[in-house]
Amino acid sequence: MDTIYKILENVEVKKVGERQYEFTASTADMDRDGEIIDVEGWDLKNFRKNPVIMYAHAYNTLPIGKATHIGIKEGKLKNTIEFPPEGTYEFADIVERLVNTGYLKAESVGFIPKKWEDGDGGEKTPRRTYTKQELLEISIVPIPSNPNALMNAVKEGVITTKQFEAITKPEEPEVIESGDVITKPEETDDFIRIPVRECKVTATIDISKKEGISALYCGKEKKVRTYLFRKDHGWTMAKAKAWVKEHEGKIAHEVSQQEIIDEIDYLITLIDKEGIGDEVKESLQDLAKRIPGGDIPVEIEPEEEIITYLDLRESIKRLSKMEE
Repeated sequence: MDTIYKILENVEVKKVGERQYEFTASTADMDRDGEIIDVEGWDLKNFRKNPVIMYAHAYNTLPIGKATHIGIKEGKLKNTIEFPPEGTYEFADIVERLVNTGYLKAESVGFIPKKWEDGDGGEKTPRRTYTKQELLEISIVPIPSNPNALMNAVKEGVITTKQFEAITKPEEPEVIESGDVITKPEETDDFIRIPVRECKVTATIDISKKEGISALYCGKEKKVRTYLFRKDHGWTMAKAKAWVKEHEGKIAHEVSQQEIIDEIDYLITLIDKEGIGDEVKESLQDLAKRIPGGDIPVEIEPEEEIITYLDLRESIKRLSKMEE
């Protein structure tokens, strides 16, 4: 079954510390859809591994906080949200201010149902009760009456008109002119991150250690998903974007060398199985001479190990010395 989203409205939010708030994410009450979620059926294991809190399920933006605690309390699924230090992320500051002043107090849980029981859907009986469900994520969300409440927040000086627009109309992903890919650049304490496509990441590779450029690499597609620029090497957002615009096409061509590496990996496996004759030794020795000694990690499937061209060259040299 697909992911289901449930919003719990009209609940009180409790401030429990500096930029920390306790929310009620879910109860066992029947909702507008005539459904009940058994609070004892929550599987929280995977959520606890990455307990980020989003705003309005906007997955193309940064998290606005993290859940420092989540569990069943007083028969309800409760979670404590901690917002990042003020000034770290302006959008998170806006959300925190609205939570603190009572203008935002609804959460939405996204979950995958595992087990459920269907009912008759009468006036006082549920049409479905979820008895086992895996929590995927939690978002702070606006509710239908929220725009008017947020306008009051503007009138009362809690937020500015510009901040009201940011909270009601989340910014669109920025376009990097490398094909038709729409991306959302991000900046962390250590890196500038420039995504260029959606694919399953299987490894982190170095593009240039000297320049402080690495990338998240998708082995199946043999393409880069996200470029990472180290800020301690002098990279800024503007410089990183300019680099991607200039090099993205060329890097895609360089990464296609992966196909060659895959063939060599297969060759090594074949040698291990069949052995090496004199002719094969000569070919391997010639190949070892041709491979440069640069330090460019390349992902090898299916083992998903990272090696360098230098490592590969040395491996081939060792193979060329093996006895039949």
